[in-house]
Amino acid sequence: MFLNCHSTYSLRYGTIPVEELVTEAAKQKLDYLALTDINCTTGVFDFVKSCKDAGIKAIVGVEFRKDEQLCFIGLAKNLDGFRELNELLTKTNLGEMPFPYRSPYFSNVFVIYPSSNIPDILQPHEFIGIRPEEAKRYKNPLLKRLDKLVCLHPITHRSKEEYELHKLLRCIDHNILLSNLKDEQSANAHEYFVPKERIEKAFENTPNILRNTQLLADQCEFELSIKEQKNKRCFTSNIYEDKVLLESLAL
Repeated sequence: MFLNCHSTYSLRYGTIPVEELVTEAAKQKLDYLALTDINCTTGVFDFVKSCKDAGIKAIVGVEFRKDEQLCFIGLAKNLDGFRELNELLTKTNLGEMPFPYRSPYFSNVFVIYPSSNIPDILQPHEFIGIRPEEAKRYKNPLLKRLDKLVCLHPITHRSKEEYELHKLLRCIDHNILLSNLKDEQSANAHEYFVPKERIEKAFENTPNILRNTQLLADQCEFELSIKEQKNKRCFTSNIYEDKVLLESLAL
């Protein structure tokens, strides 16, 4: 159910270091946790290592956000999905394509849209995230789409003090005074860890949503060896040829 967590790598937004994010999840005795920093995957490797040490299943993804608008969240099903997410980030960062308000087609990524940005047609790998407070509204029209709903309780800070820090970071990002900060420019004050039983209580009348959430999490398997050296040993076919090439380039 915690499929949208921010760390300090969500620059000028998140307030929790990656390792401490996992520590908080361990205190809540969570089985899985998703790191979805804003337009960034830098914290993934520390996150995976910390989750492995804590016995928590690591789910990695990205929150794609354009200015103040949350467009969608991408969760990698596997390493190929992680590649797809990073390729999209690269293309938008280099200006090769405009920032997408709707997800492009992914083969190995689950996509979760917020209730504020739902496409008319959802692909099989696309879902709608519904917050606990939204699920409590008896006449919420979203509840008619139970097959496509998953629980979404974002994590951005840990306490009232950190929420104030978050708002200051948002002011820095916008170069404004705290008194001028608008609600839509910052996270919700309730974006902190709560006992999962409390969230389950909010969805007690719609258990399908919790089942959908668990099924989505079960299908994400991000295996990453963090002990092996990933850098190429040689640029050419062997070290000697590397040395010859380097000397020739230098000359």
